[in-house]
Amino acid sequence: MYMKMVFLLSGNGKTMKNRMYRLTSGRYVTVYDVMDATGLSKPGAYKRLALNRDDETVFLKAGALLGIKQTKSKWVSEPVRVAMGIPINPSYLDGVVKGNSMYNRDGELMKYGARCALVRYNAKLRKEWRDSTPNIKNKERYGG
Repeated sequence: MYMKMVFLLSGNGKTMKNRMYRLTSGRYVTVYDVMDATGLSKPGAYKRLALNRDDETVFLKAGALLGIKQTKSKWVSEPVRVAMGIPINPSYLDGVVKGNSMYNRDGELMKYGARCALVRYNAKLRKEWRDSTPNIKNKERYGG
């Protein structure tokens, strides 16, 4: 059974069609019901209703993972190769951005997990450096 509801918007008198989605329990909901219950944006609520009609999954709070265990990968910095005193692959070349992509020091495309691990690794090294040096002014003001 396909149902539509028409709401009259205040102001300019235009009508907006709001589709009713039937969930597995037999309950009918709109995108706005999902937005109010979960905190999702309008496109997020549309996407959730398009992918699944299970009540528990549809009304899961925004940001909650659907049974997926996230594991954080750890960045392991490769040793730098040196030829005649010149570094061939220095570590500062990890995470070079070209266009919309990020590459490692060997020119290979980095996946999302590796990029996140590199960012965490660089933040840890920066914090260690800031904590170890007495030359930084306003440490407490800038997160040190």
